[in-house]
Amino acid sequence: MNSIFSGWRLFLSTLKILNRYPVFLVPIMAVWVLYAAITLYLKYFFPWDLFAPAAATGIMFLAFFVFSLSIVLSCCVVLELVQQIETGRPPSLAAAAGETLGRDLAKALPLALLWAVIWFALSVIEALLSGKKRDGGKDDFNTQNAAGTLLNQGDFSWTGLSFNLIKKGVRMLVFLILPAIAWEDAGFFAAMKKGISVLRSHFGKFAAGYALTGAAATIVFLPPGIILTLGTGRHGSPPTIEFPAYVWTYVIIYIGLAWSFCMYIEQMFVASLYLWHMKWEKRAREAARQGQLPPRFEDIPQPVLLDNIPDML
Repeated sequence: MNSIFSGWRLFLSTLKILNRYPVFLVPIMAVWVLYAAITLYLKYFFPWDLFAPAAATGIMFLAFFVFSLSIVLSCCVVLELVQQIETGRPPSLAAAAGETLGRDLAKALPLALLWAVIWFALSVIEALLSGKKRDGGKDDFNTQNAAGTLLNQGDFSWTGLSFNLIKKGVRMLVFLILPAIAWEDAGFFAAMKKGISVLRSHFGKFAAGYALTGAAATIVFLPPGIILTLGTGRHGSPPTIEFPAYVWTYVIIYIGLAWSFCMYIEQMFVASLYLWHMKWEKRAREAARQGQLPPRFEDIPQPVLLDNIPDML
C-alpha cells in the first residue's frame, strides 16, 4: 500500500509539473509529428512492392530505430530541462537541446538501438502470433483512415494487449535508464546497471506508476476510440455515424496531443522516481560519512519540481 500511495503522489506531481512547465511537452510533440509522418507514408505511399522481403524488413527496422532514437533524444531534452530547474537555473529549451546533442547523444545511441531491436522483435512476433492475413492491397489515404492508423485501431485481441503491455514495460525501463545518462553522465553500460538497480529497489512504486499511467492512457484515448468505432463500419457493415472530414482532422490532432501526454507522464514518473533515489543516495552517503545507518527511502521527502528547492545541487 505504501508503494501505491507513493506512486500516486509521484503521478500527481507529474501532472502538476506539466501545468507549470508546458514546455516539457514540446520535445515529445515534435517526435509525434515525425512518427505520424513516417507511419502514414510507409502505410499509404511507400512502394513496398519494389523491394524484396529482406530489404523491406530492413526499412521497417530503420523506421523503428528512427522512432526509438527520436523518443530517447526528446526524453533527454526534458531531463536536461529538469536538471536546469533542480540546479537553480531557469529552464531553456535551446540549452537543453544543445546539451542533449553535445553530451548525451553518443551515450544514448546504443540504448536507442537496443530498444529498437526489442521493439521490432516484439512487433514481428506479435504479427506472427496474431494470425491475421493481409490481402496485399493498400487502403486509400484519407483523414479517417489516417486517424485509425495513428490510433492503431483494430479488433481487440489478448495477444495484442499482452504485447502492448510488454512494450510499455520496456519503454518505461528505457525511460528509467536515461536519467543516469542525462543527469549523472554515465555511459551506456553503467546507465543500464543503474536503471535496473533503481527498478529492483523500488519495483512496487514502478509498478504503481505503470498501472496509473496505463489507466490515464486508457482514459485519454477513449474519446477518439469511440469516434472511430462509430464512424468505421465493421466487417463490411456501414458506419453508425457519418462524420464530416473536418472531424477526423480534429481527431488526428487530439491523438497527437494524447500520445505526447502519455509519453510525457511515463517519462516524468520514472524520472521523478530516479530523482528521489538520487536524493536518498546523497543522504545515505552523508550518513555513512558520519558513521550512521542510512535512512529509509520512505523517510526522504519526495523531490518536487515546483517547490523551488534545487535537489541536484
